[in-house]
Amino acid sequence: MIPKYPELVELTDKQIQEITDIVFGEDKDVGNHDVIFVFGSTHPLCYETTLKAYNNGLGNDIVISGGNSKSRDKHKDWKYGSKSEADAISSRLIDKGVPIDKLYIEEKATNSKENVIFTKEIYDFTSVKSILIISKNYVAGRQMRTLKKYMPDNIKEINQYSYNVYIEDGVTFGRYDWMKYDKSKSLILGEYLRIYHYGNRGDIEKLKKPVEGLSEYVNSYNLD
Repeated sequence: MIPKYPELVELTDKQIQEITDIVFGEDKDVGNHDVIFVFGSTHPLCYETTLKAYNNGLGNDIVISGGNSKSRDKHKDWKYGSKSEADAISSRLIDKGVPIDKLYIEEKATNSKENVIFTKEIYDFTSVKSILIISKNYVAGRQMRTLKKYMPDNIKEINQYSYNVYIEDGVTFGRYDWMKYDKSKSLILGEYLRIYHYGNRGDIEKLKKPVEGLSEYVNSYNLD
């Protein structure tokens, strides 16, 4: 099992750039999408980012997936008890004026793979051309690759609209400064390892090529 915070390794500027694009996804302006796909979370920014995306016209329908995971610690501001993540997020969106007929709720999933597979049971993606995902910044790349693995071929564009999270002491990090802090650097390396190994295992879309110079480090966490 890959630890959440694996050992640090020295990285070149080129390696940092490659890992950034893999883990965070491409950084670009996005327009309207057929579907906003919300990977559930107890973090309040999950709801707030979804509402912002919808109000800015970035998506038509909103698909929200997230159960009540017993294995994950809930955010300190979570006030919804045993409610599912999807239920809590959708309730807040409705309170802010999002039409209920725009929301599609999946409440069983407890991981990214289940998020994608289970939503196909409650929403028809066969005519969808584009998806915008809402997720924590450091898991956006892995979640986009999960969608690409299990969604139908008619979907031609998947983009990310993510939010930054705290590491400790009120410090947040994003695609441009994760390498400045040991804790966020370790966290991002862990995500790269998951993307590499899960891709090789066939769980998500595989990387076209590994980051050059990290073979020994990657193989030290070999899950194949």
